Amino acid sequence: MTSAAKTLGESIPTVSRRINDLERELGTKLFDRSKRGVELTPSGRNLIELVQKMQCLVDRVGEQVAQTDTSISGAIKIKSGDGIGPHWMARFLPNFHRSRPNVQIDLEIGLAQQEVIDREADLAIVFEKPNHPDIISQRLGTLHYICFASSDYLKDFGVPETIFDMQKHKLLMHTDYVHQLERWSKSVRDVRAMIDYATITNSGSALVTLCENGGGIAVLPSYIASYSPKLTALTLPPAAPIDFWITYTEPVRRSPAGIAALEWLLSIFNEERHPYFGRHFIHPNQIAEPEAPLI
Repeated sequence: MTSAAKTLGESIPTVSRRINDLERELGTKLFDRSKRGVELTPSGRNLIELVQKMQCLVDRVGEQVAQTDTSISGAIKIKSGDGIGPHWMARFLPNFHRSRPNVQIDLEIGLAQQEVIDREADLAIVFEKPNHPDIISQRLGTLHYICFASSDYLKDFGVPETIFDMQKHKLLMHTDYVHQLERWSKSVRDVRAMIDYATITNSGSALVTLCENGGGIAVLPSYIASYSPKLTALTLPPAAPIDFWITYTEPVRRSPAGIAALEWLLSIFNEERHPYFGRHFIHPNQIAEPEAPLI
């Protein structure tokens, strides 16, 4: 409540009263209040998803009528993880620069935590929602980790039918996954100790390359299916849904270059256009790629 009031420029009682008014108008409870704080109810989460979809529609309308704006200039530093940055964001940067030619993007790869507070980055993608009162956070989407393998590997070693068949295979893992395992499915955690890890690396690009060349089965975010045509997405259940947020501070939110970069990020993770990042898992085999990338 304190962070929301500060972001909105309102008092805590005013924010609380408006929430109560909204709950009465909708006829449902949006928040559970306890000694631990305030948490969203299922109805609250559904409302947020609907609002985000409405915002995406508004953004798309703006994209369709907007012209190239050369008046916006400046440099924005974005810190992103080893996968999302090079394998997803980088492919959309050329289109961003066509519409915002005078905005420089400094894309730094690495796990982010308090970079926006320490002014080491203007925008940072994080995998745990921050609670610092000076950080504004906005949910970008959900990563769904699934298993991939090359066709040559599957031809030589067979296709695993269940997660426990993974004991017979070589597994490729990213070092950063160890920080997320408590959020992975119980079956994956149970079988983890019995799996033969062929390679563990801190490089997402190395992980994809190893998998493409038959090094084993890699656990990768589902969007990798659109990045590498050499890989086959297996039909095993997803290992984990991991939410991620974009974080920034009030000065960045008021900066024209910051607004442009933020709107661009929201567009390229728009789950209506890119279902890989929706809250609910959709297998890559059921996702059709859009004809052209968003600005």
